[in-house]
Amino acid sequence: MSAGPRLFISLALPESWRRELSLSQEQLSSRRDHVNWVRPEHLHLTLRFLGETEEALVPHVDAVLEQLAHSHKAPRLRLGEPGIFGSPALPRVLWVGLTGEVEALNLLARQLERRLRQLGLSPAEHGFKAHLSLGRVKRCREDLAAAHLRHPPLPLEAGLERLELVESLLRPQGPEYHVLTRHILST
Repeated sequence: MSAGPRLFISLALPESWRRELSLSQEQLSSRRDHVNWVRPEHLHLTLRFLGETEEALVPHVDAVLEQLAHSHKAPRLRLGEPGIFGSPALPRVLWVGLTGEVEALNLLARQLERRLRQLGLSPAEHGFKAHLSLGRVKRCREDLAAAHLRHPPLPLEAGLERLELVESLLRPQGPEYHVLTRHILST
């Protein structure tokens, strides 16, 4: 029996944010560090990584997203300060935080987690932290984290309204994303 599709749930980013975040990536990509940068068209705000999911559960997950879209307003968020997962000497992930209606975003993530658990899905491996991953560090010089932290993006603001169920196909050249369903949060 083969595993089901590898899925995640996210909020799509406006094009202006993708352009700004790709500038942040470009500032660091000229260095000789080895970072797997997220392609600009793949930048998104992950609410929940599901991993390999039974095909029979996909319509139920989609129904949860539809219900949440009708009961939640699109949070107005701003690009915030850069951050890292890992230590400054050995960063694992370079990311950008968010400000604005973060509590509304956290509420959406908590309710999503609760509803997914009711479907029988395992709890999230990590608690939700509002951030946008820019790249995964494979090898770097010790000043990569400091260079990243010195260059915050412009604090662009937008309402993130597109709630998406996305399939991630792992390929040798990098992941391929396919939006399976999309629901618009109320505005």
